[in-house]
Amino acid sequence: MIWNTDRMDYYAADCILGMTRVFPERWKCLRAGKNAGILMKAEPTPDRFAVIISGGGGNGPFCPGYVADGLADAAVLGAPFAAPNAYAIYEAGKYLGKGSGVLLLYNNFSGDYLNNDMARELLEEDNIQVEVVVANDDIATALNEPRENRSGRTGIALLIKLAGACAQRKMPLRQAADIVRRANERLGTLSMHMYFDRNLIEYGAGFSGEPGIRTENHMDMKRSAREVVELLTESLNPGKDEKLFLLVNRLRLTSYPDSFIMANAVYEALSRNYKVERVRVAAFSNIVDTYGYEFSILCMDDEISELMGNSTATDSFMI
Repeated sequence: MIWNTDRMDYYAADCILGMTRVFPERWKCLRAGKNAGILMKAEPTPDRFAVIISGGGGNGPFCPGYVADGLADAAVLGAPFAAPNAYAIYEAGKYLGKGSGVLLLYNNFSGDYLNNDMARELLEEDNIQVEVVVANDDIATALNEPRENRSGRTGIALLIKLAGACAQRKMPLRQAADIVRRANERLGTLSMHMYFDRNLIEYGAGFSGEPGIRTENHMDMKRSAREVVELLTESLNPGKDEKLFLLVNRLRLTSYPDSFIMANAVYEALSRNYKVERVRVAAFSNIVDTYGYEFSILCMDDEISELMGNSTATDSFMI
């Protein structure tokens, strides 16, 4: 990804300050320092637990664009490709968690794990109730290893929505965390990068240059949609009673109309054998300078389906 800045260490801070200048009625800045920034809702919601998400600061709209009613209460950003430091996460948790506690939600990468774990310990020392959910939805990682070793990807968007819905209903923190963990176990994401000059599709490529798990030499949209569905359903094995939420994330060079055409092709392939209850398309994590997509499927039971029923709109997307 390309960033137009000469202050990489302060990228998160500069982003957050710009966001609060543009939408002061929506957001406020709790911290804007080197290597970490904290964006919060302008008016924190009392009498319930807070949802705090964290991650690298260069891949918007994740995670600052997810600070909204029905989603996260705060986002803690690091520099591009770098986790925020533990003390910034702790600071956000201490500010928001004095009432009903905090749910820390992040993608499964080593820096994010280490810093969120340290923040959790610090918050617990302050007698603030904490629950942690680690998204590990990327089916192309940790092959032939336990699921918990997988990396996190765009599927975290659906977990944020679910956590926000639980918070809005003022569920007890532990109950909400258990629901989000249950959803995480039934969530899978697969990337698809398309290289027109080589007539090549690559499935499962990482956003830091990691090779994919499968390549195909064609540019046929319907065929690629079938291949995506094959790989994801093979991993998730949806049950006949589960309802599916399909999320399509368009990457930076993908056009707006193409993303909806592709979403429809995947929906048609998926709905032949499964009940697809909801589809959403947007730039949910604008992370790679290429043409392509990331596809996430959440297999929902009745409780999770009901919680995911309402639409939430931000300045960047609807989910």
